[in-house]
Amino acid sequence: MLIFIATIFLIFKHPLVRIPFTSKYFQIDYGLAPIMGAIILLATSSIDPASVERAIIGGPNLKPYSILTLIISLSYICVSLDYTGFFEYISLHLVRASGNSGRKLFVYFFLLTAFLTLFTDNDIVILTMTLIILYVCKNARLDPLPFLFAQFFTVNIFGMALYIGNPTNIVAADAYGLSFLEFARWMFLPSIFAGFTCFLLLWFIFRRGISRKLKPYKIDPHLALKNKRGAAFGSIVLACALICMSMIKGVPIWMIALSFAIVMFLFDLVSYRSRVSTILSRMPWKIVPFLLGLFIIVEGLASAGWTDLFASQLSKIFSMGLTTAVFCTCFMSTLLAGVMNNHPMVIFFVKTFQSGHFSMGQSLKLGSTLALIAGSNFGANFTLIGSLAGLMWAKILYDKGHPISFLEFSKYGLFIMPLVIAVTCTILIGELMIGI
Repeated sequence: MLIFIATIFLIFKHPLVRIPFTSKYFQIDYGLAPIMGAIILLATSSIDPASVERAIIGGPNLKPYSILTLIISLSYICVSLDYTGFFEYISLHLVRASGNSGRKLFVYFFLLTAFLTLFTDNDIVILTMTLIILYVCKNARLDPLPFLFAQFFTVNIFGMALYIGNPTNIVAADAYGLSFLEFARWMFLPSIFAGFTCFLLLWFIFRRGISRKLKPYKIDPHLALKNKRGAAFGSIVLACALICMSMIKGVPIWMIALSFAIVMFLFDLVSYRSRVSTILSRMPWKIVPFLLGLFIIVEGLASAGWTDLFASQLSKIFSMGLTTAVFCTCFMSTLLAGVMNNHPMVIFFVKTFQSGHFSMGQSLKLGSTLALIAGSNFGANFTLIGSLAGLMWAKILYDKGHPISFLEFSKYGLFIMPLVIAVTCTILIGELMIGI
């Protein structure tokens, strides 16, 4: 537990450490801290090599290597598509469609963010759309704050709609055995209701800060496209990957994603040649040691009995019924994600649900898993440390001269998210009761 707490602290603190007897420094960031924690556990015999193997290979319902392969494969397709200018091209078309109305632009950016989040990883949408919003608001002389919050909150809510919306979705869904289509069947409707509840609250907060009229300026969306052929091919590859993942039975979903990523990579080799290294440099490679290290550390917690203890306590609470289980899991996981980050939180909960001390019926296990998926996405809207994207988002805004403090961010999260969580839990309970 001490190693786990220290790892989480280092992930958020990411200190610079001086190399002894030199003037050089290295940073313990989110990619390095979990691996250091895992190495210390091994070195102190707190875990054995068999535990490390279980943490990486997994079991029947949780295969970490497949999760990593899926994340990296889909990330490559989306990063390659972004490199063509495709996402910026779509965004600028919406800016043009809004005419000179700031309020229309606010609505359009909300809809675009929701749409993009449905079809790609939420971290990619955040990092892409943040720069576009800053660019548009600078030229239109708009306050970017309403648009930035709308974009960030929307991404983290609509990210729970589909299996690929967030890496934490994949961890929780794989652990329970939910397929791509089953995931969408349960989570799509709650995400729609939650998203539009969030939009109404955001509109209420920022309505006076959104200019009715924009400063007119010329926009040519076609200038954003760096490679029209690549944009067309990449969008087809992404669409086919999503269709095949939802329709093909009997083939592991990570194999499908990997196959399409290879097709995209071969196309890039032909189209860009030496510039493929630029695309690869934009990949979220650090998520690999980050997740592997956390899988190992949480396996250590499970071996030490912490997840069994948590499971027995949850079983007592959840015995009160489905409503209690769903609301309790969603609020608890949201708050814990806001404190300890959504990735370690969801891994810890998954291990808890797999414990032999978690003695619940199938409907309660399903309800708890769906609530956990929602909470792993919502936690990112409570605090900036709730997700890795939040930390990266804050860094971009600081570098661009629009810093947002942790306190200011949490102020909006605490106002908006409780109602969003309540709406989501109500829809989930309704679905589970009628067995949609």
